[in-house]
Amino acid sequence: MKTTDRVFAWALLLLGCIHCAGTFVAFKTITLDAIWFVTGGLAMIFGALLNLVRLGLPDDKLPARASALANLLLFAVFVAVVPWLLRHELKENPQVIVVGVTVAVEFVFSLRQCFR
Repeated sequence: MKTTDRVFAWALLLLGCIHCAGTFVAFKTITLDAIWFVTGGLAMIFGALLNLVRLGLPDDKLPARASALANLLLFAVFVAVVPWLLRHELKENPQVIVVGVTVAVEFVFSLRQCFR
């Protein structure tokens, strides 16, 4: 289980880095939309880093609670809001589903660690 948790945390970090790098592909100039786009990637990166800190400190409840809250907020965005906004274009954006599943798995792992 710990290995699976670690793999999903690193996957979320990688997805966040790809999202940030994709800003330069999706947007040719710095616009407000580009800033929001890169901020979404940064949110994934910070969530992944909190999950990795939680994994490094298994007996400490503070990182577990912090990562659970971060994962809950990311879950709300990437499983509820973004798919609803992209409901007509979801087939062209499978990365939304991948990020949603990754965040959902990390949320479950962080909750398990909170209540141990």
